[in-house]
Amino acid sequence: MDATMDDVFFLYEQKVAPLSSAQKEKLLAARDEGMSPFVIGCAILRAKQEQRRSRLKGKEKHISFNYIYRIIEDWLNHGITTEERFRAYWPALTEDQDKNGGDKGYGAQAKIRKEDFTYTPTKQDRSLFSFLDE
Repeated sequence: MDATMDDVFFLYEQKVAPLSSAQKEKLLAARDEGMSPFVIGCAILRAKQEQRRSRLKGKEKHISFNYIYRIIEDWLNHGITTEERFRAYWPALTEDQDKNGGDKGYGAQAKIRKEDFTYTPTKQDRSLFSFLDE
């Protein structure tokens, strides 16, 4: 089953906060620019991962819609719009991070761990973001 925008809206509201109609429109605009709902959902999860990492370092990081949308815009600019491109992006990113001695402070540069991402699917018992469980 492929992720839908309704799944993205549910994920955002479950993980972050209620969405306004203007915020929904911005997410729909990202989809209309070619980004799949799957990748938009991953941007939400990526922001939550960064928040968790900050808390582990003793810092409180507020995750706003604008922060998540900046991740989406960055990924759009780099052509990370499909599940295939996203899956290729993460291993290359974490490999580069390992070679260069760790986190550079940029929001998307961190290893993905299973415990960083949780998702409660709306329609089935399997996660739409199952690759993150691997």
